[in-house]
Amino acid sequence: MNVIDFHVHLADPRYLKPEIIAYFRENNPGYRARFADGPNPGEVVAYMATQGVSRAIMLAEYAPRSTGVVSNEVIAGFCSDHEELIPFASISLEADASYVDQARHAVEEMGMKGFKLLPSYQHFSPNDPAFFSFFDYLQSQRLPVMFHTGSSIFRGTRIRYADPLLLDDVADEFPDLTIIMEHGGRPFWYDQAAWLISRHRNMHIGIAGIATRHLPRYFPNLERYADRFLFGSDWPSIPLDIEGLISRVLALPYSDDTKAAILHGNAERLLGLKN
Repeated sequence: MNVIDFHVHLADPRYLKPEIIAYFRENNPGYRARFADGPNPGEVVAYMATQGVSRAIMLAEYAPRSTGVVSNEVIAGFCSDHEELIPFASISLEADASYVDQARHAVEEMGMKGFKLLPSYQHFSPNDPAFFSFFDYLQSQRLPVMFHTGSSIFRGTRIRYADPLLLDDVADEFPDLTIIMEHGGRPFWYDQAAWLISRHRNMHIGIAGIATRHLPRYFPNLERYADRFLFGSDWPSIPLDIEGLISRVLALPYSDDTKAAILHGNAERLLGLKN
């Protein structure tokens, strides 16, 4: 099985704040041993291969108030020579360029394949109409957008912006926009996230950062909506290697088809990848 990891951070001390890197080093022994000075693309590809991961989504991040800035340019360059690494952009709320112009530049000039936004890290409400032209562009280009939902331990975040219900307006206004609720609203809003995927066919849940063994309890409708769940590790902010997370998914009481959909099938469909 060729697993696709839909949630990987570029944990490089040149871009993220010292306290964030310190957290990764303390929390993840594998990261500390292999990548303490910051990973290079070849090392990440090689590591992912040892974990059973064939492709990894690498995430840009514009969060100067909380974690730091990993720019679109950095992520595009990091992924440029390795088809195993898929670049996802973000947008800067501090930039002079409009959100649409930033998105267009990231897609048309840098080859980005999707976007991730962090409302609680960037201090904005995702249902603010100021973002609607940006969402309209993504919808027209058939590009997925991920949102951090739920809790965060990092200083500078504002959790009220991470409520999945704020995305109800977005999903309704843009019914053909692929929306991924990363972390499934952990831990306060699992029920809301589960309800949203039943209401909106364009909404999905990324399981990164969720205790895998509890997925059946958090999302009792998972098997019914198996085509809406995506595996992600949130590496390196995890205390174990990725293959351990994959093993936990494989041990869940679901059909083989459901587990395959979570681990790679849904990602392949959303990104237009061949199996």
